[in-house]
Amino acid sequence: MKKIINSPIFITVLALTALFIFHSRNKPTIASEIEAAYDKLIAIAEDAGSDPKKTQAIHDFAQQISKQIREGFAAGFSSVGDGKETDETKFLRVKEAVTIEDMKEIPSQWDGRQAVLFSINNQSEYALTQIRVNLQYYKNGELIDANNKHLHEVRVLGSGDRVSIKEERSISNNLTDAEKEAFMFDEVQAVVTSFRINE
Repeated sequence: MKKIINSPIFITVLALTALFIFHSRNKPTIASEIEAAYDKLIAIAEDAGSDPKKTQAIHDFAQQISKQIREGFAAGFSSVGDGKETDETKFLRVKEAVTIEDMKEIPSQWDGRQAVLFSINNQSEYALTQIRVNLQYYKNGELIDANNKHLHEVRVLGSGDRVSIKEERSISNNLTDAEKEAFMFDEVQAVVTSFRINE
């Protein structure tokens, strides 16, 4: 074994293997390059020289290390490519666990305004910050207004937390009574549109 380790061909095999590993990490065609490297390693072993024992030893070594490269690296790269969750996928998954509940209209203390009360419930495993909610106002089933609200009141919404929010909507005093009536909502829908995940 010591003779094999000291062999120039053994060193060549290791150098070629290291070069291949570096090269393959920067190429998308990992499978084809592994196969090509395997063929090169076998060729080196077959050209080892006139010593049959030395040739066979290097040949066996080349086969073994090539097998490890093909199986180990292919499995490793496959795991990274298939198993890693993207930021978009993670956001959508967490978003499913963040719900708007108990939306209802309540009296406003100000004239010319309507108020709604709702709760936001975080059942994800993460704390959330910079939460934004889209509020959609309807009259007789028709969308009449919308508002994108940044929940400044909620600095951090922890995992499992539920908080209630009051939102007021102003109606212009420049409108006629009929226009004001047409602009007053009778239904509100809300959806969480964005947030930052704290890990």
